[in-house]
Amino acid sequence: AKYIPFLTRDELRQRKMYVEHIEQSPSPMATRMRWGNAQEATSVLTALNYFCGLNEDTVIREVGMCGAGFDPDVDNSDTNVRDGALLQGLSIGATPDALVCHSDGTVEVLEVKNHCPFVWNKISPHYTGNKGGGGGNRNRNKKKKKLHSNRRRRHQNSRKLNDDIADDYGDGEPAKKFAPKHYLIRDFHLERRIPPVYIPQLMMEILCVGNAVDLDGNAQSSSSSSSDPICKSAVMVRQTATKGAIMLRLNRDEEWITEMQYFLGRFKKEYVDTGIIPEDNFFWESGGERYHKFLERTKELSESVEFVAFIDHQKIQRVVFENGVKGEIPLFLDEVDVEEED
Repeated sequence: AKYIPFLTRDELRQRKMYVEHIEQSPSPMATRMRWGNAQEATSVLTALNYFCGLNEDTVIREVGMCGAGFDPDVDNSDTNVRDGALLQGLSIGATPDALVCHSDGTVEVLEVKNHCPFVWNKISPHYTGNKGGGGGNRNRNKKKKKLHSNRRRRHQNSRKLNDDIADDYGDGEPAKKFAPKHYLIRDFHLERRIPPVYIPQLMMEILCVGNAVDLDGNAQSSSSSSSDPICKSAVMVRQTATKGAIMLRLNRDEEWITEMQYFLGRFKKEYVDTGIIPEDNFFWESGGERYHKFLERTKELSESVEFVAFIDHQKIQRVVFENGVKGEIPLFLDEVDVEEED
């Protein structure tokens, strides 16, 4: 893309002050969520740059909520749809991050995942580990384990103590000046696979975009006589902070989608309609062999996705400092001076 966003020193200071306020009581999950939200546009841009580099007529389009490719108000019990009665009254939808619209008229779902480089330091904010050469007897190892345990216990106690201290802003959060450094950087090269937990999300998005796409009147719509869906695949961009990005493609699997709809229908019938709170692993026993095969197929799909491309870290287009400001934008803001320069 030709547009290059810049960041000023003043904006970096403002960012640090904002983060200091919202991160007074650190939460790993909240940090991952904020990282993903902040980096989503960068990952979409990575996909745009890649696909447009192959064909300049490719377009990345914004998209909102997409409904599933079947009418939930139609009685499916008399059709040849497998377990169609379970779909009665089932309304489902999905929201992809974007759509990849190719020049040949095909459409792919685009889903981006940004892997947060920050991990919780579970031992101690001041413990760096021992890089010794190994060896030693069992008693020395027991002493190390005990020391390790004591460090962890003191760290947990220090976190509890911090939670009991009123903060500088008066909103009941721990004071920032007492908070230890909880995070470390851990980034890694990504495998050529999509984690199984994301397969349902991608398949649902493929289903919901399906044959209901009508872009500028050029693509087939749900009223088309053709039963062949226009969306037959999804592209996932898995992007890291320092190790580049990997792009993978998951192809539409009709049998898997049918099974997904079946278990969604069962969930609605057995839990939603009855108001019963589901237990853990609610289909593990009652779902029987059918459910176990469904899980196995999910794992197979995750490991058999199509490799599209690896994007080197240097080729990922990110926000840069304004002209005249040297250095890279840091991942940690600890050393950023919030005081105005003279």
